[in-house]
Amino acid sequence: MTKNRHYSHPATVTARPAAQGMGGAVAIALALTLTTVLTGCVTPTAAPPTTASPPAVATVATETNPSSSPAIPAPARAPAPVVPEPIVQPKEPPPVELPDYARRGKRLPANGGAPGRAVASYCRSFEIDKDAATYFKTLTRTKRLPSAADVAERSRAAGQPQTVKQVVERDWALRRESNKSAPQRCKVLGGSIDGATALIAFEAELNGRRQRGIATVIQTDKKWRVSDHGDWVPVK
Repeated sequence: MTKNRHYSHPATVTARPAAQGMGGAVAIALALTLTTVLTGCVTPTAAPPTTASPPAVATVATETNPSSSPAIPAPARAPAPVVPEPIVQPKEPPPVELPDYARRGKRLPANGGAPGRAVASYCRSFEIDKDAATYFKTLTRTKRLPSAADVAERSRAAGQPQTVKQVVERDWALRRESNKSAPQRCKVLGGSIDGATALIAFEAELNGRRQRGIATVIQTDKKWRVSDHGDWVPVK
């Protein structure tokens, strides 16, 4: 008796394992897709904000060569302010003491003004050189030597011929004696003025002594001239 045997087709036998393998792959793919979808639905936790650090400042070190760079001196101190000393005005000498009769009118300054200058010029007219030789040189320089007519007249008066030098020497000796009673090397001290008359106090060499006196000065033709002098007292 022949039994009924069932034979499977080879293609069918081979397809089963392939179908089984294909189904596993599909399942894995679906699982991966589901995981991806679920992962995308979860909101990720936000990272805390980070504070930006300030940019670092680059420090450039400068190398100093002590041999080539000069040393910078320390700043000098400002000098202390100079306080100027007060200017002391020279004190004017007190007015010269005048006699009662010389106190009238306006007081003159210590130099006597124009009348005082007249007194000084008057005194210089009596001053003479220290010796006859110097006197001769002074007359030569100032062109005041005696003329030929003067020398001839002096020769007749003397009864003998005279030279210019002899005449000058004789004049110097006479003036030296006569001028002893005339004021010389004067110094004006002050005075007073009343109209055209001024009284000037002054010191002078008189009779070989230093004395103080009063000169009367008169203005005539707008010029001051010494009229006389007196009241001499020795200077202490």
